[in-house]
Amino acid sequence: MNPFEHVKNLHTKKRRWEDFNDEEKKSFNVFIINKTLSFNPNYLNIVNMVQNYTGLNQVLSQKEVFNLYYSLLPTKFRFYRWIKGEKSKKDKEKAEYLAMHFNVSTREAYDYLQILDKKSINKIIKNYKNDTSRKTIQSTKKWMPSRS
Repeated sequence: MNPFEHVKNLHTKKRRWEDFNDEEKKSFNVFIINKTLSFNPNYLNIVNMVQNYTGLNQVLSQKEVFNLYYSLLPTKFRFYRWIKGEKSKKDKEKAEYLAMHFNVSTREAYDYLQILDKKSINKIIKNYKNDTSRKTIQSTKKWMPSRS
């Protein structure tokens, strides 16, 4: 069972914890279930309450979390969309240039997009676009004046 099937079951109440085999019990990921349920604004208080006793605190077991949600959630099921981050094609291209420039992963380069100002980003990109044969550009941090 995937987490979405578990959430659906918590609403339809077709199967209890005891009805699951070991593999299905193992697939009940409390973190993902909490995250999925938290997209419904009506469940935020319930999820927040349960989350205080799971995770690092680990006071509640998977079975106890399942039974708690099973008894608290209404039978009316409404699926709320999984929120995904939006990345434009333009941002991807910028991140690739920054990743090359700073010699970091593209994932880290997305953080650089948030930190650096537009002027600096555009300057780096312009340097790469003007000189395509050059693979790396010395970053301003690495530049050191020669001693005479």
